[in-house]
Amino acid sequence: MDWTPWAMAAHIASLGLWSAALLIMAGLYARPPQEQDRAELHRHALMCRYTFMMLGSPAAVLAILTGSALVALRGVEGSWLLAKLAVVAVMALYHVYCGHLLHEQQHAALPEPAAWRRVLLLLVPLVFISTIFVLVLAKPNVVLEHQITPQPAGNRYQQGAQQGQIQATAMNGGEGVVNAG
Repeated sequence: MDWTPWAMAAHIASLGLWSAALLIMAGLYARPPQEQDRAELHRHALMCRYTFMMLGSPAAVLAILTGSALVALRGVEGSWLLAKLAVVAVMALYHVYCGHLLHEQQHAALPEPAAWRRVLLLLVPLVFISTIFVLVLAKPNVVLEHQITPQPAGNRYQQGAQQGQIQATAMNGGEGVVNAG
């Protein structure tokens, strides 16, 4: 039995759920309750905790496991995959940051973040999710440093000599090599 379609479906579903959880947590942390009502603060903390513990974290683990299974099953390779894995790693760090905010919220109510921080909280997961989406669908050939072959310093003269030879066609149709160096 071929497990690839099942792994692909589980990966897409878990990645979608993880992305949704990150966006929900970003929205919750960007706009904490302004009232000092204890019930409202408790409700906000419960929503954050549920989103992180029950939706986001299991979906993140499942997305990473099924993604690893897909790489093994399909034998996927390419520079786009390395770029995607780097973005997934940074997205996991953002997930950890949301867990840090959750931990801080347990000890004291979170203050209203500055306007730039609110935008950043919402923009960061959007950029990560969009980048992963583009990398997976377009599979661009991302040029990485190890893919660029360095030319030895002594090779410049030989390369110049090869470029100096020009194929020339004479007026009477005969061909000759003109050495321009």
